[in-house]
Amino acid sequence: DAKLSIWFSVPSTAILMNRLHMLKPGHFPHLRLSLFCGEALPMEVVQMWEHACPNSVIENLYGPTELTIACTLYRWDANTSLKECELGVVPIGHPYPGMKVLVVDADLHEVNPGETGELLMTGPQLTAGYWQAPELTEKAFVTPPGYSEIFYRTGDRVRRPATESKPLVYLGRMDNQIKIQGYRVELGEVEAVLREAAGVEQAIAIGWPVTPSGADGLVAFLAISSLDTERLLLALRKRLPPYMHVREVRCLPEMPLNSNGKVDRQALRQLLELSSGSRN
Repeated sequence: DAKLSIWFSVPSTAILMNRLHMLKPGHFPHLRLSLFCGEALPMEVVQMWEHACPNSVIENLYGPTELTIACTLYRWDANTSLKECELGVVPIGHPYPGMKVLVVDADLHEVNPGETGELLMTGPQLTAGYWQAPELTEKAFVTPPGYSEIFYRTGDRVRRPATESKPLVYLGRMDNQIKIQGYRVELGEVEAVLREAAGVEQAIAIGWPVTPSGADGLVAFLAISSLDTERLLLALRKRLPPYMHVREVRCLPEMPLNSNGKVDRQALRQLLELSSGSRN
């Protein structure tokens, strides 16, 4: 009704709008710029959005609070962007002018082009550290070998572009890569298969039950009221190796969110803990 021309929100808001049947084709013709930030942006959300907002440029912004909210940018291109998405997630693009990016291994050495690692960033948007928390600051704000600048460790796993023209690709949190029965598993990969196989917008995989080395298996949470979970489990077994098989699927009308509007994985773990305690 107000004919708004600029939109800025977390992707979860667009997912909620879709559930409320608000993203009908051509429904928001006045939007000319749509910005998403704060969490990973699923490509399905962008596809729905571009149909509802046919005249809008769509951009994905990335950046933690320690780097002043947004410090990389990716502009969606309907002709080329689908090929650049990985794990069903839109790339985070290129750093803002003045910001410097490193993709490093566990020893903070830069990985080769095309390889994955933790994203480090520095530049004029870098904060000085955590207020009255020197130990936390020392862990998160580091000087990699061969550099004199202080970089912030984002804790995000990305793929270093093979060439400068290619975008940074977000692959999930470093702590979302866990070991299951001795195998290293990227939860984002499982979640991408879950979203596609179940036809849902939000799917979260949790390592459960927890073991000293990681987890013994996986439990999936889907943002949907009900679903034929047995049929889904069979479909997943055909697409995932045995050590990545989901043991149980739980359906929730909506995902729990934290104070920042992001899916609260800790709340989902607490649900598993509660159900495990009740059985014991």
